[in-house]
Amino acid sequence: MRHRPLLRFGLLALLAAASACADDATESQPDTEESDPERPDLQATDVEPGDAEAVPVLLEPTQQLVRISMALRGTRPSAAELAQVAEQPEALAGIVDGWLDGPEFGETVRDVYDEAFLLRVDFAYYPAGFVPMQGLEGEELDDVNKDVMEAPLRLIEHVVLGDRPLTEIVTGDYTLANATTAEIWGSVDYDQAAGGWQETAWTDRPNAGVLSDSWIYQRWTSTLSNANRGRANAISRALLCYDFLSRDIEIDGAIDLSDPNVVQEAVVANEACASCHQTLDPLAAYFQDFWPLFVPGTEPYPLASYYPGLFEDYLDVDMRDPSYFGLEGEGLVALGENIASDPRFSLCQASRFYAHFHQVSLDEVPLEAAARFQDTLTESGMSAKALVKAIVTDPAFLASHYEGVAEGDPAERDLAPSVFVARPSQLARFFEDLAGLSWKTSFGEDIGTVDLPRDSFVGYAVLGGSTDGMFVTRPTHTASATTRLFQAAYAQEAATWVVDHDFAIDDRSARKLLQLVDADTVSEDETREQVAALVARIFGAVPQPASDEVEETHTLFRSALAHGGDPVRAWEVVLSAMFQDVRVISY
Repeated sequence: MRHRPLLRFGLLALLAAASACADDATESQPDTEESDPERPDLQATDVEPGDAEAVPVLLEPTQQLVRISMALRGTRPSAAELAQVAEQPEALAGIVDGWLDGPEFGETVRDVYDEAFLLRVDFAYYPAGFVPMQGLEGEELDDVNKDVMEAPLRLIEHVVLGDRPLTEIVTGDYTLANATTAEIWGSVDYDQAAGGWQETAWTDRPNAGVLSDSWIYQRWTSTLSNANRGRANAISRALLCYDFLSRDIEIDGAIDLSDPNVVQEAVVANEACASCHQTLDPLAAYFQDFWPLFVPGTEPYPLASYYPGLFEDYLDVDMRDPSYFGLEGEGLVALGENIASDPRFSLCQASRFYAHFHQVSLDEVPLEAAARFQDTLTESGMSAKALVKAIVTDPAFLASHYEGVAEGDPAERDLAPSVFVARPSQLARFFEDLAGLSWKTSFGEDIGTVDLPRDSFVGYAVLGGSTDGMFVTRPTHTASATTRLFQAAYAQEAATWVVDHDFAIDDRSARKLLQLVDADTVSEDETREQVAALVARIFGAVPQPASDEVEETHTLFRSALAHGGDPVRAWEVVLSAMFQDVRVISY
């Protein structure tokens, strides 16, 4: 099939001519705040929570459990887990170990690395837009595209949940595929009878974890003139937290950037260009065998995306000999091994998980904390689970506030916030677990059924504080007008859902929340007991039937009941109000 690049060259040349730009690290990079290990002024602060002048005051044990559960899973702890920790605070560590094995934590891992690679692109925007045709006829457009984008994230999740060394994300001799990705890319041995996501391997290329994945190189496309430099920077930024674009370089205005030959000469001979390109270009050479770009839907599946010698032999693009920051080595396997052994890789992964859970940007991660958790990662045999457990059980994460720092002191902003704000995917898991609601809407045959809190095109992910992979590339970590509106809409939907579905089930024990009353229950004692159970379950607390909060919430129920005379409607009012409470969106 080596003739296929020649058949596509006309379309490729047209697209390359239209989108070619100066030979920077990338044609169009998002505005990210990634760490640069070579710059001494990288960190925003050297203040680390726990310094002598800043003493963390920890949350109560049950509150710690709620914070950790929301961070790892997006769900509240069970009543049994809360009761256990209330009686035995030392039980918390074992409970956390169990959570680290669950699928909810797996989705969190995928969220962490989507922020690194920016792979979840709206299905309506190029480079996405894969069409459900051929073997995928009958599948929904949204599902097809999401499967393609999730594949490298699924591989990382597979490594982390299996407690394999985190280095396997770049050294693993396998990939993860499902029926969709097997149809679109081909070149994998996939068991159709078994179905689902399977550990398999690429048959047409070396296997080096995510470095071999076709979607990464479709997401980070390359024109001929850019010659994979954007791809190299995307990999460097995601895995090493090193962004070539962060370097301070004075551009020589005499260079004719419109002439590719002049540019090619400049990146070697011009000092201003060579200072960056002497490491960037050899790194880019590792990706010269991947097809520069596809226009999904224009060609039949499978889309053969890997051609040895493509850029040099077929496309006549001069590439330097591949090397990794001066270390020689041919092929993706050598590249993965060099990345895995680079101290910047372990430091970057420690920083990335810390930044995600502390809801700060990478350049706000304290250097001492990054180094400390890098030690945790390396000493555990590169166990991401050990790293994450250390981060979420650290006093800096579990602090309610700090003593010893005056209000308004500049150092105050460098300490961990007293609350964190739930991302849309966390809220989705919260309501799925608590209310049994998967908030989805069908947009017909053209699009299919969309998961509204997780979708950024026709859904509410961006409004709720998430990213779209292309235009909004950093999440929001503060409550805003749009995040509160998103929560309010979600709350109303969930309240109606719970009441309708719980009261449709005769067996109270099988219900999600309304397990102590029926649709016609109006007894004050019974309704108050139900309110107490709701307060404990929704806000993650040990039940306190006589608390002021229970009394106030029960008063709301009685008022709504008196106003309309309908207990069902009264429970909708109560649940809608409780789901809109700030404690739902914060932890």
